[in-house]
Amino acid sequence: MNVTTWHTIREASLASGLPESTLRYYEQIGIIPPIARDPSGHRAYSDDDLTRLTTIACLSATGMPLESMREYLRNSSDGAEGAKRQIELLDEQALRLAARAEAIRMQQAYVSLKTLYWRAVAEGRQDDADTLLEEHRDVIVQVKRMQNGGKPGQ
Repeated sequence: MNVTTWHTIREASLASGLPESTLRYYEQIGIIPPIARDPSGHRAYSDDDLTRLTTIACLSATGMPLESMREYLRNSSDGAEGAKRQIELLDEQALRLAARAEAIRMQQAYVSLKTLYWRAVAEGRQDDADTLLEEHRDVIVQVKRMQNGGKPGQ
């Protein structure tokens, strides 16, 4: 006979790494199904709920959009067809992460460029500083474009 172990929202939060407010919100918007309640009306999370929350926390940590997370959780019990949809969702997330990584690389390049620029200025080499800006104008344009909502390389 299986005995269900019940956990408070605090325990579920600690186990998943998700704040209690996020757990309530995810339940409210249907990312997680309604959680059982104890006799006093407090949420009571099962071990299965904690397993689901761990998956959700990992997906959330990748920055996956809520709707994609919701679909991912729905697909998990759909066999081979669901597995194919999972691959598509994860491929889309991999592309989002690659774009974010490229954005960070561009931001690092900008910071490095500006460090070299200001070092040249500090050393009284204004001509070298101006040359740096001219030679690396593409970095400045890319970062400015990203600031305005564009993606790197556009």
